[in-house]
Amino acid sequence: MTLTNDEIYDRIDYLRSINRDALADRSRIRDIMNGGEAAVRALLGNSIDVEYHELPAPNLFLSALERFAQKLGRTPDLKVDIMNEKDSERARKKSEKIERIVTSYDKFQKLNMQLPQVGRWLPGYGFVVWVINHKKDKDGNPYPHAQLRDPFTCFPGIFGNDQQPQEMAIISRVPHDMLAKQYPKAKKYIFEQADEDGNGIDAYSVLLNSSNTQGGWANSTGSGKVVVEYMDSEGTYVFLPENKKTIDFMPNPLKSGPCFVVAKRYSFDQMQSQFQHITGLMANMAKINILGTIAMEDAVFTETNIVGEIESGKYRKGRFAVNYMAPGSSVSKPVNNLPYQLFQQVDRLERHLRLGASYPVSDDGQSPNSFVTGRGLEELGQSASLHVREYQGILSEALQEVDAKRLEYDEEMFSGIRKPIAGMHKGTAFKETYIPSSDISEMYQTRRVYGVMAGFDEPQKIITGLQLKQQGIIDTQTLQENMDGLEDITKIQQRVNRERAETVLFESLMAQAAQGNPKATMAAIEIRKNPQNMTDILDKFYTAMGEEPTEEEQALLAGPPQAGPQAGPQGGPPPGLAQVLAQAQAQGGPTSG
Repeated sequence: MTLTNDEIYDRIDYLRSINRDALADRSRIRDIMNGGEAAVRALLGNSIDVEYHELPAPNLFLSALERFAQKLGRTPDLKVDIMNEKDSERARKKSEKIERIVTSYDKFQKLNMQLPQVGRWLPGYGFVVWVINHKKDKDGNPYPHAQLRDPFTCFPGIFGNDQQPQEMAIISRVPHDMLAKQYPKAKKYIFEQADEDGNGIDAYSVLLNSSNTQGGWANSTGSGKVVVEYMDSEGTYVFLPENKKTIDFMPNPLKSGPCFVVAKRYSFDQMQSQFQHITGLMANMAKINILGTIAMEDAVFTETNIVGEIESGKYRKGRFAVNYMAPGSSVSKPVNNLPYQLFQQVDRLERHLRLGASYPVSDDGQSPNSFVTGRGLEELGQSASLHVREYQGILSEALQEVDAKRLEYDEEMFSGIRKPIAGMHKGTAFKETYIPSSDISEMYQTRRVYGVMAGFDEPQKIITGLQLKQQGIIDTQTLQENMDGLEDITKIQQRVNRERAETVLFESLMAQAAQGNPKATMAAIEIRKNPQNMTDILDKFYTAMGEEPTEEEQALLAGPPQAGPQAGPQGGPPPGLAQVLAQAQAQGGPTSG
């Protein structure tokens, strides 16, 4: 049952009211994170007399967010469990098919580029939002698409036990001409606004008659028309609150709930930023830094006090200045000593800020020895790791919900359409087609799993991974899958196996050559001359093993006749490999006289 215009307006007004306090917090956090003068005003307000255009303190909030984004920006592994045990092989193939389909979804919507932004918004704003819709590729094939929306403009409803709201409003401003182009039947409402007396104004005619298009937009901010997307289980309403008019409605094709997914940070009873409770500490640090700067300037540029008379009438300063003083006159400059408690307080504030933000000094590449005790650093590092794990759990659940809604959306909207997919799955490239009705068939459940080393830096991943592999806890493939930069693991493993095989074969060849095998000796000589062809030479050698040596090989092994007591009997042991190789090299050089 669709809603009336008045009902939509009331729902939007309700959602704005329950998010009013949260919006104020979001505004402050956004200003602090963006830095500049806005950050100064967000922390200190207008109470400070000194003008600062940049934050007079390290922006530990932003630094902590950047580190969170680096640790949360990696896409978790995708798994689809086998549901039908009676036909395990068929079920396995279907599960892998679903994995490849969802992998292609991720590639199409560039999930790997969304997650670093999610890693900033989720701790910063306290939540992130994906809206499920669809887009077409360059060939016109439609695919489900999870659009990441700016949380600052989103107003979710009450969260249930599943940590998901059942309604949400997204508010934005769209240029009038762009909105009219998208909804031509609604031009009357798009370009109509109310004046101060509540009467309608035809902004469209103003726009057409204006030489300056921007100035012709009849809007309080001049940035476009206010548009609200109201979403519930019935569908999505495109609503103009200034006119109380619905200009579009998209029915919800999903049976599982609204076409959006919210990832929400856990808090006590409010949706808050991780940094909301420590903004006061950062404000105090900024104030102390300002006071410290003023105190240092006063200490350097102190006043000059003259007791008595100056014969020249003016006190001169500088390297070569000379002042003639009357008898009994004196000059003094007060000494301003900065209180050491000032710097102690800065250190305390920074410690508390790092604890609250879960941002240890080791993340900055600094030595912790002068900052906190080893035990304190360990506890801080553990706290940061626990926060990362918590966010990973939140994102895993949210992405699983995104996967389920995308699969359901695909099957409901594009059931019988055969579509191409491509990407990387478990380290192997794939390119194939699928039909949602037969290949998905209500199989929507996936698992998003962060690896054992997901929250580690790259050097930590390598060291920890090698240790786990050495202890037999993980295999080589798992280690490779958890390392960044290794895309086609199957090809890498094939090259590693080939390299190992070539090493074994080459060592065997050299051992046979050293024992006097003529074919091995000839192969070793050929490899020395053409090392780039070693694979072909080894293949040729081991293919021809068992054949009788040629006359050339026999002559090479026989070598020149030796005279004297050093010569061995005919049919004695063959020359060593080093001797043969030396002989072969000498044959190509000048002969000695």
